[in-house]
Amino acid sequence: MPEAPISARPHAFYIRPAPGWLECLHEEVKSIVATPIQKYKYEPKITLLKGVVKLHRCDWRQGLEVMLRTTTAHDVEWMILESKCTKWSEVEAILSRVPWDEVLPDRTVPVHVTPNVFQGFTTHSAKLRELLCRAAQVEHVSEGGEFRFKIELKTDFLKISVSLCGEPLYKRGYKAKLTATAPLPEHQAAACTRWVLEQEKNWSSISTVFVPFAGTGTLGFESLIVLSGAGVGSFMRDFSCDKFPCVSEATMRFLRRKLQERLQNFSGPKLLFNEINPEACLVLKENTQSFSKLCKGMESEIQEGDLFLDRLVPDGDGKILVLLNPPYGDRLAKSSSVTQLYSRLGKFLRESLKPFEGRVLGGCLCPDKSSWNHFLQELKAKSAETHHFTHGGKEMRLVRWS
Repeated sequence: MPEAPISARPHAFYIRPAPGWLECLHEEVKSIVATPIQKYKYEPKITLLKGVVKLHRCDWRQGLEVMLRTTTAHDVEWMILESKCTKWSEVEAILSRVPWDEVLPDRTVPVHVTPNVFQGFTTHSAKLRELLCRAAQVEHVSEGGEFRFKIELKTDFLKISVSLCGEPLYKRGYKAKLTATAPLPEHQAAACTRWVLEQEKNWSSISTVFVPFAGTGTLGFESLIVLSGAGVGSFMRDFSCDKFPCVSEATMRFLRRKLQERLQNFSGPKLLFNEINPEACLVLKENTQSFSKLCKGMESEIQEGDLFLDRLVPDGDGKILVLLNPPYGDRLAKSSSVTQLYSRLGKFLRESLKPFEGRVLGGCLCPDKSSWNHFLQELKAKSAETHHFTHGGKEMRLVRWS
């Protein structure tokens, strides 16, 4: 009896988070699954594992929707096959059962294969890669692979998965220019925004998003993506799964159109940027113009100059979301002190936001314990919490306050 088509069977997907944001991704995936764009055949289960969110017993189309809607994921992998395997002699027979024709449009495309062999097997992992390439009739490349496979042999199970995304999901494709020093990746910016927004149940009450030290605008743009519920599928970037023979072009077009409409029709809070660097301001203006073509209801303003010489004047009577990624490391002038900057910043925010007491939600990135201490001492917030994560191998602290 022939096996049911891919789209007719339940599937498992492994969703990998932005570094340090596993629980945030878990909450986002639960929210996406609870609010599907269309009806699906199966009721998926969500399991939080070590370092990954597993979505299983999932409709194939819903797996695609989760990939297109998530903002805090690094990658989404489709588990092509899981099989009991206790001997090396069984590996080739199992690999022959993988529906390679459903994934690979042809055998000439470059692929990257990551093998992992755990305890219980002594043969080097290179053999595992070699067996997969032989079964799929493909050639492994260390860089530039259009398709990225993983094969794992652990204790008594063999697992084969493939990335739906190809390029990491933080590569959104909405910026006109990417020039920046030590930029915060988009998926981490989205995670920071979502974590700060946990303080506010009614997101529609936010009338202003204030982004000092705006840089290329990442925190501001990601805040609108999060608030609108749009996701990475709103943007014209490619995914590996677009080329899978088993993926319906009609399904992808439908999901993308729905998400693009969310962003295009979103008339959310005003974006208020501040940036002191003239060159960065030029890049920010180009990126803002580019993003406004995708989010046609966006209202924005760029203040060019010293943050500490201006005062915030938000529009309307709604709440104010303040998102800060102050300069540190290479972004900080050599004559400046990180701790002095964060002390000054905490005091500035306390004084300038005092007229809006009860209306402010804030998040500020701190690169070390000293800057974190000085910021909190001067901010004197009634409520403050800290989340730790890594960025570029460096431990970061995100302070949220209200």
